Amino acid sequence: MTWALAAPAESIRAIARLRQRADVTVCSADNEIWLRGEAPDQQLDEPLAQALRLIPGGRQFTVLAGDQLVAAGKLVPSGRLPAGPWQPLAEWLSLNLPPPNQPKA
Repeated sequence: MTWALAAPAESIRAIARLRQRADVTVCSADNEIWLRGEAPDQQLDEPLAQALRLIPGGRQFTVLAGDQLVAAGKLVPSGRLPAGPWQPLAEWLSLNLPPPNQPKA
C-alpha cells in the first residue's frame, strides 16, 4: 500500500522529525508539503503512524493506481498525488548551517 500525507508548509518542523526515515519521499506543491511512502504489510508501522498524526494540519491518504488519492476514512478517490519532482526527505531537508565564527584578525 502506498500512503501519502499533505500538510501546510508551516508544518515543516514536525515534518523534519521524519528526516531519518529513508522510506519517506517529499514534494512541495501549492504551498503544501506532500509526503509519501510504502507500507509493505498494508499498514503503517506504529512509529511512523504516530509521527504522521503529530503533523499539524496533516491530511492522510491511501494512493491508488494512477496516483488517485483516497482520504483516510473515505472510500471514493478525491484527487491525485502531485506529479513531483519527489525526492528523499533527508535530501530535501538539507540543513543549511551558518558558517562558524571566524576569529578577528
